[in-house]
Amino acid sequence: MAGAGVIARPVTSAARRTPRRRRLVETFFWYVVLILISVVTVFPFAWIVLTSLKGPTDLLFSTPPQFLPNHPTLDNYGRVLASLPIPTFFQNSIVASVTTTALNVIVASLAAYPLAKMRFRGRDVIFYLLIATLIVPTQLTFLPGYLMARFFGYYDSLPAIILPALASAFNIFLMRQAYRGVPNELIDAARVDGAREWRIWWQIMVPLVRPTVATVAIFTFVTSWNDFFWPSLMLPTTANKTLPVGLVALQGFFSSDFRAIAAGVAMTVVPILLFFVALQRHFVRGLAGAVKG
Repeated sequence: MAGAGVIARPVTSAARRTPRRRRLVETFFWYVVLILISVVTVFPFAWIVLTSLKGPTDLLFSTPPQFLPNHPTLDNYGRVLASLPIPTFFQNSIVASVTTTALNVIVASLAAYPLAKMRFRGRDVIFYLLIATLIVPTQLTFLPGYLMARFFGYYDSLPAIILPALASAFNIFLMRQAYRGVPNELIDAARVDGAREWRIWWQIMVPLVRPTVATVAIFTFVTSWNDFFWPSLMLPTTANKTLPVGLVALQGFFSSDFRAIAAGVAMTVVPILLFFVALQRHFVRGLAGAVKG
C-alpha cells in the first residue's frame, strides 16, 4: 500500500561522526584564535619584564632579537628605587586607588538600588540623564574640576584626584543591570517581614550581585591606578605624585637606559595584575550578569 509506511534507513557510523568531528574542528579553531590573542596581549608585558631583568652585557636591539636575559639581575630595579622616591609614589597610588574604588563602589551600589527596585516619579528620567553624561568628553570637566580644587583648597593633595572620581555613570549602569536580575519577590518578602530599605540593600541585594561589585571594583581600580593626565595637573609637588606621574622622571634620569625604564613600568603593572587575579573569578560573572539585565 502506497504511503502505508516509511522505510527507516539506518544511521551509519560515518554520519554520526560528522557532527562530532565538526564540533572538534570548531573547538580547535577557537582555541587557536584565543591562544593567538593571548600571546599578542601578553607579549608586550613579558618583553618589559624580561628587559627589566637584563644586565649591561645583554643586547636590547639585535637581529635576531634577544628576549631572554643571559644573566638575569635586579640591579635595574635597585637603580630606579635609588633615583626616585618610588615608595612614596607607590603609597600615594595605593591610597588614591583604594579610596576611589571603595567610595565608587559604595556610591554606585547605593545609587543603582532605587533606580532598579524602587518606584518613584522621574526614576527613568534620572537614569537616562545619568547615561547621557557618558557622551560628555572627560576633557570638558578638567577646567571646572581644577577651579573647584583651587576654590575649596584641596589642590595639590590626594583628594584632588579622589573626589572627581567619586561617582561613575557607567558603574551605576552596571549595578542597576545587576539589581534588575534579582527577583522582586525577595524584596517584597523582606518588606513584609519589616525590613527597611537599608537592610534590604545591604543584606539581600549586595550579596546577590557580588560578582558585579567585583567588576566595578576592578574597572575603578585600574582606571584610577593608570590615570596620568589629571594627577599630573593636580599634583605638582613631588611628595604628592602618584606612581604613573612620578615615573615620568625616568625619562630624565635614564633617557637612554631602557632597562631601568622597563623596570619602572613593570612596577606600575604588577599591582594591577595582583588586584585582577584576586577578583578575576567574579569578573566574568559580573559582566555576564550586567549584559543579561
